[in-house]
Amino acid sequence: MRRLQAVTSIAAIAAVSACAPALAHTTAGRGAAAGTVTGKLQIEGGPIGTNGQQPGKRPAPGTVRFTSTRHHRVTVRVGDSGTFSVQLPAGTYTACSLSEGASGPCSKARQVTVTARHTTRIAFIFYVP
Repeated sequence: MRRLQAVTSIAAIAAVSACAPALAHTTAGRGAAAGTVTGKLQIEGGPIGTNGQQPGKRPAPGTVRFTSTRHHRVTVRVGDSGTFSVQLPAGTYTACSLSEGASGPCSKARQVTVTARHTTRIAFIFYVP
């Protein structure tokens, strides 16, 4: 009976591991406790509307790139809602963003500290003249 329990437990662990997100191979520190980073990409400004005003903040699709102090990179694609969430091993990262369709280097780089079992919130705003 104990052998059956042990085999069942190992099978359950293997099944859970197989269903886990592909984060383990994209993170800087395997086995490190993870924290969550959530945030928004927004755009503000643009052509003057019929009301004579520039548009206010609104969600924007794009990409957010996190680079660890060991130069390992994790890229998060952000959809039309402008919101994103990613789990990363605890540590310090440089985070930067690109609006959808933009090429070239990231803009608005900032330092983000990820704390194990905590959520860090960040926001990026793209200003359009």
